Amino acid sequence: MRIFVIIFDTLRKDHSGKTYGNEWISTPNFDAFAKDSIVFEKAYPESLPTIPVRRAIHTGIRTFPFNHENLNFRTDDIVEAPGWCPIPPNQTQIAEYMNKKAFITSFITSTYHQFKPNMNFHLGFDEWHFIRGQEFDKYKARMKARTKREISQNVKKHVASKTKRNSPSLQLQKLLLKRYFANIQYREVEEDYFPALTFKKAIESVKENKKINNFFCLIDEFDPHEPWDPPKKYLDLYIDKNYTGNKIIQPIYGKNVDYISEDELKCMKACYAGEVSLCDYWFGYFINNLKQMELYEDSLIFLISDHGHCLGEHGAIGKIPLFMYPELVDIPLIIKPPSGLDGPKRIKKTHVYVHDILPTIFGFLGKNKPEAFDGVDLSLFFNEKDQLLEERDYITCGMGLWTLFKNDKYALITSNDKSQQKLFDLSKDPEWNENIAINNQDIYKELFKIIEKDAKNELLTEFKSSRFDNFADWYENTYKL
Repeated sequence: MRIFVIIFDTLRKDHSGKTYGNEWISTPNFDAFAKDSIVFEKAYPESLPTIPVRRAIHTGIRTFPFNHENLNFRTDDIVEAPGWCPIPPNQTQIAEYMNKKAFITSFITSTYHQFKPNMNFHLGFDEWHFIRGQEFDKYKARMKARTKREISQNVKKHVASKTKRNSPSLQLQKLLLKRYFANIQYREVEEDYFPALTFKKAIESVKENKKINNFFCLIDEFDPHEPWDPPKKYLDLYIDKNYTGNKIIQPIYGKNVDYISEDELKCMKACYAGEVSLCDYWFGYFINNLKQMELYEDSLIFLISDHGHCLGEHGAIGKIPLFMYPELVDIPLIIKPPSGLDGPKRIKKTHVYVHDILPTIFGFLGKNKPEAFDGVDLSLFFNEKDQLLEERDYITCGMGLWTLFKNDKYALITSNDKSQQKLFDLSKDPEWNENIAINNQDIYKELFKIIEKDAKNELLTEFKSSRFDNFADWYENTYKL
């Protein structure tokens, strides 16, 4: 069997095309793929952000509640968060499992966080390819043939007009954009963009291993993560033709959107939508090449995201723990079984997680899943009808020192020390707008007990940072507008 796990970073479920109800973003290839597949309506990460999610995908083991022993590894990573560290050495990784099943394994990714010092996510793969230059990747140190003034002017064209001068968040934004523009300075045509580089390299790997029947390939594309700078033809699908302001490709995270004008926010959303269509096109390139090689029909293919991104909804921009609303935590999960099916076959009753992927691979292979796995086997939905799986009538998801609980009745976003509480009655408030926590402490306490149970009574209430007095400063100060 040939198995492909395809991850897009920051792909919102509600921006993933007609399959998930979006009528304004062009994603013909996602939509066509879904027609051969099982589509999960209630898919979620079990922890956030990028690295904690991938730990769960690579191991089948929950990263939440971040209670692993401190690995004390050396790194120059500017990101600090619970779970943002290498996979613990006692946990077996996805390539190692597949190698034991006599699979040749390949890893193609532009998600640079996995290659920061000591991260080691490529462990066990027979081949791996790191597509360089995304975001703050330390790929190119400077712009060639450009003066500091030219670089500064270019960065200024991508900054929101009302951003406070000299604010820490603005300085971080400028620092990131300078690095990013240096990384992409040689880009000339669409084939130089990251989704193209990733999926062309993936097809190259497939062709080189075409004669191998047992082939596993993990394709991890960092787009549509910001900066959102798609080729003009994709941006033109969504941008207001009369817009003449700055091109906002790099948001400032925060619980305040006043720094950005309404027109700039629309521009930012258009840039993100363009990135989604760019990703869809090159995903289609990959799928069409599999079909031309007559490999598609019998392949097992997963399409998934790690998380979404707040784009002004609920008064926030970015990925912020206290804003674990659907725009951040609802993700697409689409599985095309070998031989396909007449779909999309929608699974609406049960909640599923990213760490179900590895157990599901074992299920399609007809193998018993290892006891170490926390995830469940979703392959049963190939032959069986939509149903509620045992203990999957709710989800819990951790991010930093906050946790989300959600079932079909309530959603609760809470700090682990209980000082910050957001409770929503979804039967009356499906948009998560009215916080009823204060007057419903009995419900809050009942749901918090479930969170504690999932965390095995090991919820983190503090996190030691190397740069701040407390972890909250990462969001409250670094991203304070």
